Amino acid sequence: MNMKLRVRNIISTMFAMLLMLCSAATYADTPLDSSQNLEQIQGQIWQGTRDGKPGEGSLFYRLEFGTDDTVEVTKQSGGFNHSEIQHWALADNELTITSQPSSLIKDFDGAKMSFVEAETMRFSLDGDGFNVHKWYQNRAFGHVLLVLIGLMILNEICRRFKYSNYLLWFILPIVLIPLWSSYGVTYWFKWVKLYSVVGAAALFTLIRFTKVGDMKWAKFGAAAFLAINISEAVMQDFSMGNLANVLNAIGGVLSIITLAGWAQIFADKSKQQDMIWPAMTTFWIIAYDVWNIVFVYLNFPGSATAQMMVLIAATLPALFIKKGTWLQARAFTLAGSFMYYFSCPFMYEGNVVPLPRNDELMLAAGAASFVINSAYAYVFFTGKWKRRQALTTAS
Repeated sequence: MNMKLRVRNIISTMFAMLLMLCSAATYADTPLDSSQNLEQIQGQIWQGTRDGKPGEGSLFYRLEFGTDDTVEVTKQSGGFNHSEIQHWALADNELTITSQPSSLIKDFDGAKMSFVEAETMRFSLDGDGFNVHKWYQNRAFGHVLLVLIGLMILNEICRRFKYSNYLLWFILPIVLIPLWSSYGVTYWFKWVKLYSVVGAAALFTLIRFTKVGDMKWAKFGAAAFLAINISEAVMQDFSMGNLANVLNAIGGVLSIITLAGWAQIFADKSKQQDMIWPAMTTFWIIAYDVWNIVFVYLNFPGSATAQMMVLIAATLPALFIKKGTWLQARAFTLAGSFMYYFSCPFMYEGNVVPLPRNDELMLAAGAASFVINSAYAYVFFTGKWKRRQALTTAS
């Protein structure tokens, strides 16, 4: 079996898996009657993500319903982690959740949650709304695996098939704007991130396949994409103001100032014409991955597991398939993941695998990011100083 046939078979399998997951997530388009709705709630787990206000990041809710009228409500956002028992009631196909007088989570007080599909409810309060989905553990873990494998395949498709890059990074981001806008994604960071990484993937395509790759500004632009990408997250972390976020933000700053060797970026002469950054070290990549995982963990708890898969999908090929291609793989997998999210937000939001999270773990994560990036900065600047000393001595 030749390589092209293998790739086609893999793609067909991935599409089949995606269709099965989509059908499992949205199998009913009409509301159920009250008794069926009750079966969907009692003893079940529902989850939802919501765009927060400035300084909150994204909010994640987990509702574990009892067989009586109690529900354990978990809320996670930047600087907030809490679970408590509240009460629920179902009347006229609308669910209400009521907090206790001493409750810290008041988000559901006065809100109505109406069934829009068999496994989807719509939260509504004072003109604000978001979807809450019934959660299945096996499906959620399957989706995480799908994201990892799918993005690794996407990276290989972009490496091996030249014109797939023009379709993915030049045509679809324009054609799909009406669809993406219809889902009501309002958080500014997500839109900025989407088009910054799609723009980077488009630039990398030009570097690989045109004379743009010989121009100094294009090489600088490739490195600038990475620095800007990190800067966007650093600003988000600093805006949160929590110690864990500040420590992680400092780690992000260290990632930026230790970028080196951008002038060496080039498109190699292989069949794939990969964009190579020879000076990109494994230590820097690992430190960056830790920083980025911590960033999502702190600010977007509902996306942390899936985004971890996005990072791994770029790192594994760059370390074990072809060294020097990490930045190229990072742009392709990150842009692909954001385009998938904007096209199918219900898939991401309905299949969240939550990570353990509390104030102590958040602080430990922020400290780990700070330490590993500080360690790399020490190695980086010590190496530069030694090389400078050696040149001075030689001259």
